[in-house]
Amino acid sequence: MESQDEAFRAIMRIVSLAAGRRYVWRGCTSSKYRVRSSLLRKLIVEESEQLPNETLMRQHELAILREAREWGLAIEMGLLASDLYLLAHLQHHGLPTRLLDVSYNPMTALWFACEGNDDVPGALFAFDATSLPTYPTIDPQQRQTYGLQSDPFAWTLRYALRQSALYSKPFLVRPTIPNARMQAQEGLFLSGIVPTADTPGGIDGLPIQLGTPPGKEKLAALFGEGNRQAGRPASLPFCALVIPARLKATVRNHLTALNRRRSVMYPDVDGFREAYRGDYVELHPLPTVVSAYDDEDAGKV
Repeated sequence: MESQDEAFRAIMRIVSLAAGRRYVWRGCTSSKYRVRSSLLRKLIVEESEQLPNETLMRQHELAILREAREWGLAIEMGLLASDLYLLAHLQHHGLPTRLLDVSYNPMTALWFACEGNDDVPGALFAFDATSLPTYPTIDPQQRQTYGLQSDPFAWTLRYALRQSALYSKPFLVRPTIPNARMQAQEGLFLSGIVPTADTPGGIDGLPIQLGTPPGKEKLAALFGEGNRQAGRPASLPFCALVIPARLKATVRNHLTALNRRRSVMYPDVDGFREAYRGDYVELHPLPTVVSAYDDEDAGKV
């Protein structure tokens, strides 16, 4: 990317590659980071060693879920608080899970790719989600008791993982009752089983089938200037767009016209707290006040 115009054009070319295709997007402030869930990242001891397998992921996942239930988390949801719901709840509050935060809106993900670390390039990831199954965090049919009387909350998550294993593809998790932050970010989650073979393209722990890379010529035809050209790829299962460090601030400024700013992306107390601690909040000039010691009018009844 040489300019902000190229970045926005590349996004729209992916969106309009073929009618009926659906993408989810993820932004990362550093292009050096690999795409991996927080739980997988936590379990990696040495980068030179083999990645944790699905069994180890599942063991730690269940241990966290069971401890969370004993802690009393999500108890207000009663029977609706399935493992899948609780997993999404934990992810939202920063606990390590197998879920990856993604958004339906590429402009939201682009903002996250440019929101900080202006000394390093950011990355915007596009995942073709057209054929991926989507599971709500609250099962409207309440099927969690089917065949799992000993563990009635486990069904939805176990079913999603089993289907991921059978068909070697990820799945999406959609918050049934999104909170203010999820609504603002048009957020959902991407997840799946840990594949038995390494996945190329800088992706770890997701069973994504990338196929044959399109090559430089087809990508040039897709992202080139002017009208869309012949020779572009027929599909794009996964794409990573690198945003140069020098463009981050410029892109952020342009995104304010699309109502993408920190107060919009994090419209809750936690967001305000983190912005305040990170010096992102510009306080108004200190007002003139009357000290409580001298505020005689406040003492009148």
